[in-house]
Amino acid sequence: MNKLAQISLIASTAGLATAGTLELDRSYAADLRSDAGSRALLANTGAGITVDVGLRFNYTINTRDDMGLANPDDDTTIGFSFDDVEVRLSGDVTDNISATVSFDFGEDDGVSGNTAVNLEDAFADWSINDSFTLRIGQFIPAFSAEASTSEFHMTNGERSVSHEWLATPSWTQGIEGHFGGDTWSGAIGFNDGPGTWSTPFNSAAEADFAFNARFDVFSDSDKERFADQTSWRGSAAGWRIGAGVIYATYGETNPASTATEGDAVWYTIDAAYEADGWALRGAFYGNSRSPDAGTDTDSFGFELGGSYFFDDQWEGYLRYDFLAIDDVALSPGQEDNYNFISGGFNYYLIPESHAAKLQFEIGFALDETGGSVGAISGVAAPTGTTPIGGAGNPSGTGFLGSADDGEFYGSIRATFQF
Repeated sequence: MNKLAQISLIASTAGLATAGTLELDRSYAADLRSDAGSRALLANTGAGITVDVGLRFNYTINTRDDMGLANPDDDTTIGFSFDDVEVRLSGDVTDNISATVSFDFGEDDGVSGNTAVNLEDAFADWSINDSFTLRIGQFIPAFSAEASTSEFHMTNGERSVSHEWLATPSWTQGIEGHFGGDTWSGAIGFNDGPGTWSTPFNSAAEADFAFNARFDVFSDSDKERFADQTSWRGSAAGWRIGAGVIYATYGETNPASTATEGDAVWYTIDAAYEADGWALRGAFYGNSRSPDAGTDTDSFGFELGGSYFFDDQWEGYLRYDFLAIDDVALSPGQEDNYNFISGGFNYYLIPESHAAKLQFEIGFALDETGGSVGAISGVAAPTGTTPIGGAGNPSGTGFLGSADDGEFYGSIRATFQF
């Protein structure tokens, strides 16, 4: 049976999963994992092109205070939406060069509009030797564990506000060297700065130049376990500690502008511990801006989260998220400290596999985040922040911004990969 047929069958019978079918479900999961690199659909100099498709579809309700809204009925927002509809093509160019291209047909991540098809990854990996690989093209720079984790492999359905506002590097264009050993890994890159995917070399959005670096230390050689945020039942215990930094300078090359001249630094320290069916993770994010004309700002935040499997298919999770924005960057009287709590349950239709799962999540903002006092928003260039809310896009956090505390969202999400 091919994989597409397997997933269709599993999805149609997921509600009948019992202890008696668990071993069969495990075999499906094993087949899905072992076949992940074998879907050769097109010939290419003797190698195959692998096509992977993933979608995340959800129904969301958001409630907030109506103060400052154009219409009081805007305090409730409900509807269906695609978070992601991703198509990824990958294959070997030579024995030591592989290439990847991915497109997102779902909700815009800030590239070119909600109705556009967005080019996301477009890079080649050149393995110079067993311990060094050079990445060339457009990619998410090595910076934070959260940014390097696919939305399809997250525990939460939504990313944290502190990460999205302070530390999401998004895609960039450049080169990046990856290296490491059995229990450590590192990366150093030279690029156009955060949020500069599919831009021409004379784009005003690009930094004059930017550098990024990431370093991780692991408890043992099983580094791949941290490619997702879940720890299956029966997993061995292990930990990871890492740190990352991005430095960018703006405004001193074409198109030069005194309004945007300045430097920006993004930095993070994060860690994770995984054991037999449960996991803990935490991250600290910081952002420092030094405009040539204006006042320096320093903002920071952190998130703490954990997850636990009640059986082979049901997983519970909880996350606390804190954001502190330098009040110099805010309107007078605006709140500068923000607290958020989110949590829920994941149901894995196939045990030990992210191929098909349902997510049930709720989130609360414990402080005002917008409305008549002014929404949390990105600061003028140097660029790189993502506001809460926006033009039809909740920026991957579930929150839209409220003039009072107590904003709430609830979502039911279906995720499928094939």
